[in-house]
Amino acid sequence: MIQNKHIIRLSFIGLFLNIVANIVLYRYFMIEEVVLKQVTDQNIHIAEIYKNRVWESNETAVAKIKATENHYDLLRDQDFIDFLKQSAAFLENTNSEAAIYGQNGNKILTNKEHNIVNIDLHNSQNYYDKFLLYLDKYFLQKYVSNRAISESFRGKTTHSLVSRAILTDEDGNEYEKSFINSYIPIITSLHGNFSVSGVIEITTDITQQWDNIAYLEKRIFVAFLVVFLLFFAIVMYNTNYAQRIINKQFETNRELEEQKTKAETESTAKTDFLANISHELRTPLNAIIGFSEIILAETYGKINNQQYHDYIGDINNSGKHLLSVINDILDFSKASADKLNVDKMELDLNKLASASLRFVKPRADAANVQLIEKFPISHIIIYADPKRLKQAFLNLLSNAVKFTPPDGSVTLSIKKNALKKLVYISVTDTGIGMSDQDIPKALSSFGQVDNSLSRKYEGTGLGLPLTKKLIELMGGQFDLKSKQGKGTVVTITFEYSESIGV
Repeated sequence: MIQNKHIIRLSFIGLFLNIVANIVLYRYFMIEEVVLKQVTDQNIHIAEIYKNRVWESNETAVAKIKATENHYDLLRDQDFIDFLKQSAAFLENTNSEAAIYGQNGNKILTNKEHNIVNIDLHNSQNYYDKFLLYLDKYFLQKYVSNRAISESFRGKTTHSLVSRAILTDEDGNEYEKSFINSYIPIITSLHGNFSVSGVIEITTDITQQWDNIAYLEKRIFVAFLVVFLLFFAIVMYNTNYAQRIINKQFETNRELEEQKTKAETESTAKTDFLANISHELRTPLNAIIGFSEIILAETYGKINNQQYHDYIGDINNSGKHLLSVINDILDFSKASADKLNVDKMELDLNKLASASLRFVKPRADAANVQLIEKFPISHIIIYADPKRLKQAFLNLLSNAVKFTPPDGSVTLSIKKNALKKLVYISVTDTGIGMSDQDIPKALSSFGQVDNSLSRKYEGTGLGLPLTKKLIELMGGQFDLKSKQGKGTVVTITFEYSESIGV
């Protein structure tokens, strides 16, 4: 998450730089399209009008200018003087600052001289100004020409942008200005040949437009900077807050992992202990059961006291019950440790279910509970472990009989779904049932539903969880539904291979 936090922040900074770059591009787009392009087009239009109205209408003076290298010699020529007056009047009417160059490059006329000092990029102490000058030179390079006059005498209209200049007035005061100088060649045709007969330089002050765009740019940038800082602060806070939450969650997960490992270790130790103690208890229990059976059979002599005979019977029954509990514990501990092996083979489900019902019938009769079987006519063959499946049936049927009051019923039904190739085995009783919140407890290890109806019944609470594990080990599915006071339905689902007739 720390890397993700830095990536988010770097992405935000990258977005900031990208927007700043777009603001800069927009600035120069506005300068070029709104200011420079319009001004240069206007200057070219003025030059074209000057050429048509003044230059071409004074052919005699223009011819003399071409013939004379020094135009000062023409100051006594009336045609030249009239030409200068017309040029000055034209420039005065257009409110343009301009200069006229003859064919030889000499300046013939200028209506204003500026004492301009360009800011030196390399010597400027203001790094912001220096940076802006570099940007001006880069983005407006098509309007910056170091050989503007010479290129204009070759017939090309050129421009020379002075984005930041220092001007000195008559009082010696300095102030900054921005100019665009346009050098427009005056091209004439003689006998089909085109030649540059002069150049008009038009200087336009663009300081106000330039400053307006700069002011707009600053306002946009400040507004964006405020919004960016606000959002960046929110992102910083959220990433730090998320980092704290994730760190806390990471610590919690680590503690849970440690507790899980500890619980698994303790569970394994408990399972091993149960397995060992079960093995240790089975040996003396087998002896108790075996010797009690010998005494009950009166193999070595008759028992004359009936009370002793009853005691031996109780010892035998208790030993068998305890052995069955120990066997369940041993099986469950093996299943929990994935050490319980099941053998899958073909078995007749109908026969196995009938045998299980017969085994439980004496207990059901003693409890006055009716056993009902609902089997299909055709026998169903499935792949499972006969011993373990019978153990599961007996656990379910015994549980159902134990928790069903007298005059109740326990039904064992088998249904098949030919389309899905599934068989459903259900054990349904009309017993005490349980609530939805008690079902997970009943399916947990050693879990017993603690209510007034069920606590009076004996048991370790291993019947249902052991049966569930046995069914799942054989590839089946176990489902339990119950309603308190109405009874319980346990459904086991297996895939079946084929059906055979009775």
